[in-house]
Amino acid sequence: MSFRPASAAHHDTRTAIIVTLVLLAVHLVAAARLELMFDEAYYRLWAQHLAWGYHDHPPLIALWIRISTILFGNREFGVRALGVVATALGSWALWLMARDLFRSTAKAALAVLIWNACPLIGVGAIVVTPDTPLVFGWTTAVWALCRLYRTDDWRWWLLVGAGAGLALEAKYTALFLGPGILLAMTAIPRLRHWLRQPAPYLGGAIALAIFLPNILWNAAHGWETFAKQFGRVTETEWTLRFLFEFIGSQLGLLNPLTFVLVIAGFTMAIRRVGDGEDGSRRLLAALAAPLLAYFAFHSLHDRVQGNWLAPLYPIFALLAADAAESGLTQSSWATRLLAFARRWTVTLGLTLTGLIYTQALLAPFPVAPAGDPTALLSGWRQLANDLDRLASQEQAGFVLTQGYALTGLLKVYTPPRLPVYQFNERYRWAYDTNEGQPDATRRGLYIVEQKRAANPGPLDRFASSKQIATLERRRRGVVVESYVVFSLDRPKTTILETALAPAR
Repeated sequence: MSFRPASAAHHDTRTAIIVTLVLLAVHLVAAARLELMFDEAYYRLWAQHLAWGYHDHPPLIALWIRISTILFGNREFGVRALGVVATALGSWALWLMARDLFRSTAKAALAVLIWNACPLIGVGAIVVTPDTPLVFGWTTAVWALCRLYRTDDWRWWLLVGAGAGLALEAKYTALFLGPGILLAMTAIPRLRHWLRQPAPYLGGAIALAIFLPNILWNAAHGWETFAKQFGRVTETEWTLRFLFEFIGSQLGLLNPLTFVLVIAGFTMAIRRVGDGEDGSRRLLAALAAPLLAYFAFHSLHDRVQGNWLAPLYPIFALLAADAAESGLTQSSWATRLLAFARRWTVTLGLTLTGLIYTQALLAPFPVAPAGDPTALLSGWRQLANDLDRLASQEQAGFVLTQGYALTGLLKVYTPPRLPVYQFNERYRWAYDTNEGQPDATRRGLYIVEQKRAANPGPLDRFASSKQIATLERRRRGVVVESYVVFSLDRPKTTILETALAPAR
């Protein structure tokens, strides 16, 4: 139980509600005003061509964006709105989970505040990627497990399976949820009897049934997505560099003080500190352990992107809130550190989040574009319009690119009368059976980032090619990136690469 008085807990509850609603409003405004990032544009195109699988990921992100745009419109706001709503619902789910596990209003309120104060959540809420439905599905499964833990009602296993199945249709990271559930059932005495009951296996069957269409799609497409994602497991040289990057990314995406509280929460779970609540802590730690252990191991030989741990952030928030409110430690310095982190972690996280949004929306800080991720959210519509005007001047009938990021953004922001094609990596666009080939009788344009212009790209496929312009992508008048444009005439061979499968 929490040692904070009831009045303080009620104050924290009001604060949690206010912060959640204020951030919801900020997220909605930013979702409407900021342009799409390259991944969002790429998945937005998937949403126009629904399938049971794609080269990079399972299909749920495409369906997610399709539903969002049906409900909220086709512009940036519509692409992102469902994800913003899901993040706000995550606050409610955290509240319910904390009340089930810890029976503490104070811990529930603090978990919500910590969740919203994590820069990955506070800022990532407006960027829709496969992590968005992954976190939704994973959190649904964890919430159902918390209900099961408290009520011992077998029917919650059905929702566990449904949440896990949705998570698998979002991203294969969800495969680690199953081992986490099995570890919890083994390690926690009050859950062990379920190993002999049919309900967990029925939940597993539901998850498999939801995931089955993507398995069948992969079987019919040479296991394309599986090869793409599980190819990351390929071993390279062992090094500690990526491990330090991995830890550093979590320090930034959680915020350093929340990171301290999360470590304290895991320590309390492992050491079984506290009477009566150690089972709840161990449940959370067990659910997180397989994915956390795998990425820590993976970081010993390859880079781990910080956002890959996103599905664990609800668990991190719960463990952090528990550690902050319990404060059970025999060390005076640790007690002082936890008290300091408890007092300032939400303030620090919300300050960092506010600074990031300020830079994204207003760009008041003189940060070089190369070191400013928020620069990826501006200038694409203007660049596409400049390219369209240039195409009209040159009487060009199509645009070629290389790299799916630029291709996706130009496909979204360039008027439909000017088709855009990525000349290479054609397997990325195989889902669009209507795309066809560029009109070889028309002049074409090739646009490429200036830093990559030395690569000839598709130029050797044409009898005539020449550089005709340099276009700039700007944010509030400041050049973010420059692009070189070539004029293309008289193709000597097929304009687009013919290989539809990536090299293995």
